[in-house]
Amino acid sequence: MNTPFRSKASLTTLAVVAAVGLGAIGFFSYQVIQVAPVTAVVPPTRVTTEGGLTIVTLDESTQIISGIQSEPITASEHQVEHLAYGSVLDVQGLNDLNTRYLMAQADSATAQSAVSASSQEYERNLALFKANQSVSLKVLQASQVTWNTDKAKLQAAGASIRSIHINARQQFGAPLASMIGAQEAPLLQKLLSREEMLLRIVLPLGVDLVAPELISVESSEHHRETARLISVSPQVDPSTEGCAYLYRAAATLPVGSRVVAYLPLPTPTSTSLVIPEAAILWFGGQPWAYVQIAKDRFTRRPVSDQTPYNNGYLVSTGFESGDRVVVHGAQLLLSEEQRPPITASACKDPECDD
Repeated sequence: MNTPFRSKASLTTLAVVAAVGLGAIGFFSYQVIQVAPVTAVVPPTRVTTEGGLTIVTLDESTQIISGIQSEPITASEHQVEHLAYGSVLDVQGLNDLNTRYLMAQADSATAQSAVSASSQEYERNLALFKANQSVSLKVLQASQVTWNTDKAKLQAAGASIRSIHINARQQFGAPLASMIGAQEAPLLQKLLSREEMLLRIVLPLGVDLVAPELISVESSEHHRETARLISVSPQVDPSTEGCAYLYRAAATLPVGSRVVAYLPLPTPTSTSLVIPEAAILWFGGQPWAYVQIAKDRFTRRPVSDQTPYNNGYLVSTGFESGDRVVVHGAQLLLSEEQRPPITASACKDPECDD
């Protein structure tokens, strides 16, 4: 008679035991999850230092996506050059002299016409006075005064023109002075319109070198421009010593800018490596170039010579023939090299920041 009751009690006991067991399993599982260590995710290292060199490592797929390209450099012959220095001259004085000359020339033409007219008037009055006294002495004398005055004005205009030419020769030399007021003077017009700039290049003392007809000057953005000799400069910069020459170049630099001139020497050519302009990267005030030392490894080297040549730089140290320099994407490599190192956190739970 007690069997149903006992069975019901047994079932209740089993249910309580099962509930307690499940609770214990859940508690211990939670504790395991809470104390289990989290494995840190370490990002790939792209910048390393080996033997004092900073190496940037990029796999080939990343190079393709970033557009990084390199090309080998080779040795080439070039003309040996001597360095000289100069500046861009202000041509406002040349413009003022040209304007004054044109005004003096107009005054001279007006005076010449007046002299011609007053001379004829005086000769006519003189003839009439000698013939029958139909012209008074007073009229004759007045016409003579007018003629003399016009001749004085013509002489003054001529003296002004000569003074302007002398002034121009003293400031800008005979070739440019001869262009003052000329009907056809293309060079003068190019200088006055700033299509070309006027340079004064100083050859230092002690250099046995005749001023070349053609030289190269380094202008903005480290480009070279060809400059052509005009004449010896009649004036020099007080801050420099040496023989000064005037050159013209098809470039526009601010007046007073300092320029570096490269004068070809009458010597045999020399052989050097040329770093192309596309590979030059300016950083820290000096040029650099990235060299690809392996398929996925790049290092930055200084272009220490700093001798511009053919829109690039001549180098004699730091590089070898066959070195592959980066011509596209050098700035990306520099950005990667300068990027702060990324450190992985050992805990991804926001509560770890507390």
